[in-house]
Formats: sequence, C-alpha cells, structure tokens
Amino acid sequence: MNRFENIINTFVLWGNDKDELYAALIIGSQARNDHPSDEFSDLDVIMIVDNPDLFLQSNQWLEQIGCFYISFIENTIGGAKERRILFDDALDVDFVILSKGNFENAVKNGGIDILKRGYRILVDKIDLEHTLPTFSMENSPYSLLSEHEFINVVNDFWYHTIWTAKKIMRGELWAAKSCMDSYMKWRLLKLIECYAHALNGLKYDTWHDGRFIEEWAEEWIIQKLSNCYAHYEKNDIKKALLSTMELFRLVAVEVAGKLNYKYPTKADEYSTEWVIKSL
Repeated sequence: MNRFENIINTFVLWGNDKDELYAALIIGSQARNDHPSDEFSDLDVIMIVDNPDLFLQSNQWLEQIGCFYISFIENTIGGAKERRILFDDALDVDFVILSKGNFENAVKNGGIDILKRGYRILVDKIDLEHTLPTFSMENSPYSLLSEHEFINVVNDFWYHTIWTAKKIMRGELWAAKSCMDSYMKWRLLKLIECYAHALNGLKYDTWHDGRFIEEWAEEWIIQKLSNCYAHYEKNDIKKALLSTMELFRLVAVEVAGKLNYKYPTKADEYSTEWVIKSL
C-alpha cells in the first residue's frame, strides 16, 4: 500500500467537491517510472485553482484532508508558491498551487519540465487529459554552454574564490562556508553537467539540481567531491576551498578541451596564487 494512499483518496474526494479546484496532478517520484518513489520520498501535487491565495493562506482545506503538524510556504516552479505540509506519520506533501492561467502559460512556455518525467491526474474538471501536450524527455535535449557562457561561469567562480578567502581571513566562517558550499558549488555543478553532455551527448540525462549526480557524473568527480566540503572550522574550510578550486579547474579544462573553448587561464592563475598566498 502506498504510504500516501489515504491522503490521496481523501484529497480526491475533497477536490471533486470543490468548485475552487479545477484540477490536480501528482508529479515527481510518486508519478515516474525512472527512479520511482521509495520509503523516503514525499508526495508532490500540482493544484490548479481559481484563487491561489485562498489555498496559500487558509488551513481550512488542509484540515479536511488530514491531521498535519507543520505548514509553510516557499517559492517553486517559475516563482510560484507551494505549501509544504507535514501530515501525521511524518508524511510530507508539497502542494504547488497555480492559477489556471499561470499553469497554462507554464506548460506552453516549458516552465514545468518535471511533467516530462511523468504525472498522474487526480482531479480533472478542465479536460487536462486531452489538453496537456505529449511529453517526452527526448523532445528537449540539453543545450551546451556557449563559449561566452562558459567563460562567464569560470570567471564568476574564480572571482568568488578570492571573495571566500577574504571572508575566511576576516573570520566570517558562515559567509565563507555558505559561498563555497552553495554559490560556488552551483557553478561547479553547471560545468559537471556540461562535461557529462560533452562526453555522452545532448540527450544524456543529468536530471536537475544535482539529483542522482552519483549515477550520471564521472566517477573521478564524485570521488574528489568528498574533499570539497568542510566542517565549520577555519582550517578545514581553507582545505575544502582549495579542493573545490582544484576540482573546478579539472572539470573546466576538460570542458574547454572537449568543446574547443578558450579557458580563462589568467583568471585561474591570478585567483589561485592570491588565495594560496593569502591563506
């Protein structure tokens, strides 16, 4: 039995009786065949409604679906809002709440790529089954970084190595670690994705936001990542920064070679020398 079956069944009964809800569909791991849900997965539901604020601000509708203990709002698809709920038995459900117009625009403009991995319609009062386009992962191959975009990512990264080093030297460990483990790692991820596609083709699946990176990235990259994260301690952050710089350089140089792009050697050498000398 699906852990969310009772919540799903109650939601469907509730939704079919509410004029304010036009449609609802499950997305994410609960709806896909590739990397399907497991015991740790949550439930992701897109709600297409008349008035999103009604569902974002009110708890009354949630109380009709089940007993919950935690609720908060955060941004999601294309700047839309979602309610993240923790129901009884620690069942976590994310309700992405969109107006009908915003949903139609998102689908038309490719703003809900996650539908391409599978979805399951729960409530349908607007004939979604026949109006949604036929999705295929093969219809939207990855777009390689242009040389201009590549150089910009590389320069962005090397700029922030010095920025992070200055924070370490000042004793602002939170700021230094946050930049290194978040901002700089996203730049690294962008190049890891680009490298994977340069090696394996544009249709190679690198998922999104680093999901399942242990499966699609090169093994040597995964091995080196273990040294790129630090404890909240000054010397450890220094070591992780240098390891992150080393890995970024290796990947970036490989990308440049594969795509015949110019690598910003000057930015790399200047930043590396400055960081090593200063730390």
